[in-house]
Amino acid sequence: MSNCQKTTLTCTMSTSVAFLLVTLAVCGVSVHGIFQQWVGVSGQVTCGDAPASGTQIKLWNKNTGFDDQLASVHADSNGNFNISGGEGALFSMDVHIKFYTKCNRNLPCDRIIDFKVPSQYVTRGNSVANWYNLGTVNLMTKTKDENHKCL
Repeated sequence: MSNCQKTTLTCTMSTSVAFLLVTLAVCGVSVHGIFQQWVGVSGQVTCGDAPASGTQIKLWNKNTGFDDQLASVHADSNGNFNISGGEGALFSMDVHIKFYTKCNRNLPCDRIIDFKVPSQYVTRGNSVANWYNLGTVNLMTKTKDENHKCL
């Protein structure tokens, strides 16, 4: 007589638990794929008439409480940038792109210029489906909700 015949209840429970674990693992991968969201932004930054090379640029998902940083890049020598990032999120992401710059500032602190990315550029999937072209941003421009960061 096999062990399963002797302890039918134990074998049935073990099989059920194993089936449940496999099902959850498969569903977990599928659910992650369903909730994964991506966004990509391209553009150029200048400080007056000159490229703002080296400007730090970050993508953020604004949440209640803590915001999630999605990606970070620096503008190239011509001020051009491409930045993309994503995360798994049940609700639609509220994506902002922030520029950290000393352009038009005499203090040692960085100005933080924040732009909201339109929601139609946030897509569900495993990569960016629709890039947002922000165009050229002159970092000398003062914005209403501008902030600063001092080290």
